[in-house]
Amino acid sequence: MDPLGRAQLLEFLKKEFSAENLSFWEACEELRYGEQSRINEIVDSIYQQFLAPGATRWVNIDSKTMERTLEGIKTPHRYVMDDAQMHIYMLMKKDSYPRFLKSELYRNLLAEAVIPPETKKRVFPFMRKQRHSSPSP
Repeated sequence: MDPLGRAQLLEFLKKEFSAENLSFWEACEELRYGEQSRINEIVDSIYQQFLAPGATRWVNIDSKTMERTLEGIKTPHRYVMDDAQMHIYMLMKKDSYPRFLKSELYRNLLAEAVIPPETKKRVFPFMRKQRHSSPSP
């Protein structure tokens, strides 16, 4: 959800030659939450960019997922890419993202982070815990 964090992840993925995975995931999000009138256009764009033979930003999904997705795009709808999107998400979750968390890019991002003050509020502010000092031994 953090735009700066996502941009840093994309930079990391570019260095790892797998930026197409995040781009595919984002395109699928656009399909899911975008305008109803653009569904056919977005499905076609996703297919051409990421799934078609010889696609410039081809993503690696297993054959069963590819079969289901290709069958589904014959009648495009908002959720037609869900299986393929989940497959790519799991690849990133189990492989790319853990490596990103260990990267220097991420360490630098953390070092520059501004930590907001505590924002958690008590449900009932009048029920504050009394602070008692414990007797020293």
